[in-house]
Amino acid sequence: MSVIELNDVSVTFHEGGRTVEAVKHVNISVEKGEIFGIGGLAGQGKVGIPNGVMGIYPGTGEVELFGKPSPLNNARQALKNGMAIVSEDRRGVGLLLDESIENNVVFNAMQINGDFTKKFLGMHLRDGKAIRAYADEVIKELDIRCFSAQQHTGTLSGGNQQKVCIARALAMNPRLLFVSEPTRGIDIGAKKLVLETLVRLNRELGMTVVIISSELQELKSVSDRIAIVSEGKLVDILSPQASDADYGLAMSGIRPSEHLEKEGTNA
Repeated sequence: MSVIELNDVSVTFHEGGRTVEAVKHVNISVEKGEIFGIGGLAGQGKVGIPNGVMGIYPGTGEVELFGKPSPLNNARQALKNGMAIVSEDRRGVGLLLDESIENNVVFNAMQINGDFTKKFLGMHLRDGKAIRAYADEVIKELDIRCFSAQQHTGTLSGGNQQKVCIARALAMNPRLLFVSEPTRGIDIGAKKLVLETLVRLNRELGMTVVIISSELQELKSVSDRIAIVSEGKLVDILSPQASDADYGLAMSGIRPSEHLEKEGTNA
């Protein structure tokens, strides 16, 4: 069963008058319970896919989530539909650096779903007890190294900030989780824990996870299938057991099968 299907999806993100990420007419289907990797060289379009689906970058095309249409260009609706994202830009998009850990981890769930609130005289008020309980739970579960849940997120190390981003996404109870560049800028120990956390969410909770990374070996270590994007186009979807040569060809924009056909013609 497909969790999400992308049909003819194109995404373009401009910054400072130049195109930073472009995705061109991509078709992808991700199965329920899968860890699906998306790889490619920097600036080739892979990061545009989750950001387009989640409404962070403008996009066109059609997205189906659990067999139902999910509109592009609407971040709030994407979250309400059961998707969540851990952004590659954790300091610019993913976190409120001047706020506490506990405020960060519940922010989206409060704003979108009204979670971590209690009703009083017809108003939804912040439920400090529930917020503190959740924050303490995820701090322990994800091994977020901090003094307390009240510590400002901006004072944490890069690896611990990434764990706070994951905790915020998990507070939404997503059925589909996008994680973009999960280990960028964090130390080896934190990388291992972040990847183990994503695998555990998938294996124990059955959560479908889409990981977007420039680190090919990282993708191969955890993914069931890996899509390679080059010049904004989906080149091929490979097994993690495929050879480095096949991955090298795909990252150059050449499908391995096409290369073999060409070799056979020249023989």
